[in-house]
Amino acid sequence: MYVYIAVASLVVLVLKFLLTPDPDPVCGVYVKPGKWFTLKYYAFLLLLKLRQRRNAANAERAGYGVRSRNSAQEMDRAQSLPPSHPKAVDAVYFNGGNGEGCYFVGATARRHKNIVQTLLYIRFPDLGLLELTTLPDTSLQGTEEGTFAAGGLKFEAVKPMQTWNLTFDGNMRIVRTGEIKHVRFLLVWTATTDYFDFDTDMENHALAQAIARERWTRTFFDALKVAHQTHYEQFGRISGTVHIEGVGEKQLDVQGVRDHSYGNIRDWKDLHRYCIQYIQLEDGTAVCFGLICFPKTMSRLLIGYVFHPDGRKDMVSSTDFEFIKFGQDGHPPDVFNCRFTAAKKTYALRCEVVDQAHFFIGDGRDARIHERLCKFTVNGVTGWGISEWDYRHNAFHPDHFE
Repeated sequence: MYVYIAVASLVVLVLKFLLTPDPDPVCGVYVKPGKWFTLKYYAFLLLLKLRQRRNAANAERAGYGVRSRNSAQEMDRAQSLPPSHPKAVDAVYFNGGNGEGCYFVGATARRHKNIVQTLLYIRFPDLGLLELTTLPDTSLQGTEEGTFAAGGLKFEAVKPMQTWNLTFDGNMRIVRTGEIKHVRFLLVWTATTDYFDFDTDMENHALAQAIARERWTRTFFDALKVAHQTHYEQFGRISGTVHIEGVGEKQLDVQGVRDHSYGNIRDWKDLHRYCIQYIQLEDGTAVCFGLICFPKTMSRLLIGYVFHPDGRKDMVSSTDFEFIKFGQDGHPPDVFNCRFTAAKKTYALRCEVVDQAHFFIGDGRDARIHERLCKFTVNGVTGWGISEWDYRHNAFHPDHFE
């Protein structure tokens, strides 16, 4: 009798488990863990470890534990844009700041038809923010085919993963006054850390959790494969002289991150939101921390790492930061606090915006990105850097962002 009761109870529990629907996504976008989350988490974690053991170097199989190129030299150069992929991308980005309130942000994203999505911001405390006169729109014609160059701005690798030249000769706008000034510079970027390759260095548990949240279907895994882009980041120092018409020479010496992304598809319409912070601390520590919402594959992907002054590298594994808590109305907060964990150590982060601008990118104005020049405090240590928040423009459309 007791055996029959136990079996019947077990059947009821199993049926209840199977018939219980997964929770609805928060705001219709941010997927919450479902009933199969734990099983899927361990399954994908095992898959990641197996892929990493293969240590393959085939670009067609790159990502999720596998490196995209055989060497750093092959990675750190302009990549070919496959003709069969009209949304292919090859993009480089530089930023930096310092304790005096100087900041630099520049990027060029190569696309087909010699389109280069370009942005440039420089800030000096006495002048305020200067921006490329073509902003907030970013699509320009490339200056030289196969190079990171447009609108007078050019980024050129001198020694892969060690040194880049950043040059500009053109007009910029002083945001505070609206004045147009001719600006030119030759700046040198020099690496201060190793590079972090998101194909191989991401925290396995954070990636497995992001995948396990989602509903697994053939369409999902096809999208996961197609959506992959190689992306790596490296902290460094930007230094040199900026010549500004009517102002004279200004010395720039800032620290921040450089990144390089390339892949067969980058469609800004596929990104719902992201919130990423790049931080250089006074003690030499460098931090990347953020969340990305890519609804087709991962609606809550946690990314990040901590480079210590001695060269050690820890990956971010958890956080209390959630999209729903910050800027869900389309307005990024000027001040926010959160916590994250890396290598079992908890970090308390505070961000305060010093200055900011926004630009549009994509086919038309698919995405609105807020480039926020910030002061940071991490576990009581002062720092500076960039807080970059992206919104799908049609999904978050406050009237004054035009």
